[in-house]
Amino acid sequence: MSSKYQIFSDNEWIYPDSVITARNSANLYAARGSDVCFQVLCDLALAGSETVAYECMGLECEPVVYQLLPAHVGMNSDAKLFTTTDYESVKHFVTRRAPFDVYEVTRPLDDGTLVKGRAAFYIRLNIAPDAAPGQYNGSLTIKIAGEPLELPISLKIYQTTIPPLSDTDFHMVNWIYYDKLAEQHNTELWSDSYRELLGKYFENQLDMRNDYLMIPSGVPVRDGDGKVVDFDFANAEYVGNMALEYGFKYIMGGFVARFQQWDNDEQFLLWDREIGITTIEGYRQLKTYFTRAWECVEKNGWRDRYMQCLVDEPQFPNSLSYRALSCICRKLMPGVKINDPVETTEIAGALDVWAVKQAVYEKHIDKFRQLQDLGEVLWLYTCGFPAGATMNRILDLPLTVSRLPMWLCYKYNAPGFLHWGYHLHNPETWDETCYRVGDNRMYPAGNSFVVYPGDGRPWYSVRGHSQRAGAYDYELFNQLGQRDRNKAIELIEKVCRGFDDYDPSSERFDTVRHELLEALG
Repeated sequence: MSSKYQIFSDNEWIYPDSVITARNSANLYAARGSDVCFQVLCDLALAGSETVAYECMGLECEPVVYQLLPAHVGMNSDAKLFTTTDYESVKHFVTRRAPFDVYEVTRPLDDGTLVKGRAAFYIRLNIAPDAAPGQYNGSLTIKIAGEPLELPISLKIYQTTIPPLSDTDFHMVNWIYYDKLAEQHNTELWSDSYRELLGKYFENQLDMRNDYLMIPSGVPVRDGDGKVVDFDFANAEYVGNMALEYGFKYIMGGFVARFQQWDNDEQFLLWDREIGITTIEGYRQLKTYFTRAWECVEKNGWRDRYMQCLVDEPQFPNSLSYRALSCICRKLMPGVKINDPVETTEIAGALDVWAVKQAVYEKHIDKFRQLQDLGEVLWLYTCGFPAGATMNRILDLPLTVSRLPMWLCYKYNAPGFLHWGYHLHNPETWDETCYRVGDNRMYPAGNSFVVYPGDGRPWYSVRGHSQRAGAYDYELFNQLGQRDRNKAIELIEKVCRGFDDYDPSSERFDTVRHELLEALG
């Protein structure tokens, strides 16, 4: 093909107006049982409906090619909270002035055609667990309307092997909003077509290395006066059994309570927001809820693969009421493990897995380390706040910070990562990636999702691919750390010292990741 092209790292953003320079080959390094990715940008304008096919020669891998499509960033991330139109106040940490488009959607090419736009591709090379280690020099040829685009590739496969998801010690969860999923795909909730759709999302989650899944909460059953008299766990049972069939390691029961304001000293029932959990009526309803939940667990044989979530982000002021809620849960669900995202250090013993917000962990790092020394299991999570340059999966931050949180999970002895935003979109989907919350707030671009609602299935975002790659990186650091933890930390700190202290460049990232693989061999 006579058109110009350029190969880019999978750790740098490319844009519809990116200028092609001179880098025309891919130099890649991979562990067995993982994958390695790169991006390609051409100067070819597609009219739409051109045929596409591809084949790989001389490489020990299975290629998957996606068409890159642009997503729109309408506002920049704010320095302190959510979003802003004041570029001057944030230009020191964002990648571009909003509004702008960025290649972020990876569209599968199963139908053998391309859609209109500048030709751009995301390439994933899957390396089998039993691939022969060694240096391979070959090519990937993409045929567009019969015209070949040949991409030279140098691929080194290392002896090191990433464990399968079933054997990993690193865990991830991204929440699914089951009703929103049906709306996004115009599918009736809990229908046969919905089950098929949900299965495709489960496959994507597992491929992304998510091995935990939050299932729906029980649904309150009310009498004619509106009083809660029972709870229905049919939806939870439906999703839970399906998730375990697909291969998730743990399922997690949905939340039951939350504060009304962050500085409340009480937690309130999610389905009756005026009823505190420490009241007699609160206890009556919780007793019914947890009794029914445990019956569902026992009936389905989930005991060894089930955890209960209680509250999303308990705070310092309501830590005592969280403890009370935990006591009620443990009394009625004997032996259950509790897993929650938290923003307090004052609930030791009340839960089994703490998923701690990155900024909260670093602010109270001495106390959290004391808890870890006592045997408490801590994960890390990122969400819409804090804003600014803090590592997060945001479209106007450097792409490396979608992957680096998993490096810090290793550094901070946190064997798990959580993010709330897996698939929440505005109605216009990727035409406005800042998710609206109420009339006056919009989350930073991309914070609410890492997949797009495609043709009856999720389409990976570039950041979603980065999250998967970050999980592989954790496994590599973990393997090196078993030999020499100091060496592993030394490599991490060449790129990032903390969530606000990191080198954003893809070149630096790629160099250190190569050093990591070389150290493992």
